[in-house]
Amino acid sequence: MKLTVIAEGSTKWDRFIRKWGISYLLDSDIVFDTFGRIDLFNKNLSKLKIDVSKIKTVILSHEHWDHITGLKHLTDANKKITIYIPEGFNPKIAAKINSYGAEAIIKNNKITQIKENIYLSDSLCCSYDGKTIYEQSVIVQTEKGMTLICGCAHPGIDVIVSNINQYFNSEVTTLIGGFHLNDNSDEQNEIIINSIKYAGIKKIAPMHCTGKKASELIKKHFKTGFIKLSQGDVLDI
Repeated sequence: MKLTVIAEGSTKWDRFIRKWGISYLLDSDIVFDTFGRIDLFNKNLSKLKIDVSKIKTVILSHEHWDHITGLKHLTDANKKITIYIPEGFNPKIAAKINSYGAEAIIKNNKITQIKENIYLSDSLCCSYDGKTIYEQSVIVQTEKGMTLICGCAHPGIDVIVSNINQYFNSEVTTLIGGFHLNDNSDEQNEIIINSIKYAGIKKIAPMHCTGKKASELIKKHFKTGFIKLSQGDVLDI
């Protein structure tokens, strides 16, 4: 299975110009998150020659603007899309998404198989910036082991990994995505990184909101298991 990075923003400058967020394509028919700028999202889809008419499923990790803005471009081009949002998604944003006219919008609250070997995590709740937020991730089962793909990991990347391992009675071996470690101290991140190593992670690709310092710390710990992914990259998982 191939994972394509459609769009990604991770630097302070990216944030300043609102080139912020993340979006992935799994194979040719599943999009996970839709970035924060619709013009760049659209441009990258064209540049990467992604056929929007083939997309059947869109998964939104959570309700923040930098993960949902490009969605309207997809639904304008293709109404035969099923959209999965976490239970607890902001009702006003959910209503706006509903107005786009997609084939179906499904609120997810449990680990759910959406395609052969592809699952949604349950919808985990946490407090962020004084508000309650719900977030879901994507799990891919392969012959190499389980791969976990995260949008921002607001509930805690260590918590998410532990939850998935317990459910499947197996170990996530590859971890990809935004891990939301940017605002943590090095001491806090050391604890989290050691926790996910102990949980079974062998390969890791930190992106988006992980932060430069945290990514360097992850590279130090994982060495050859560190994967550098950038916009436009394709990874076999």
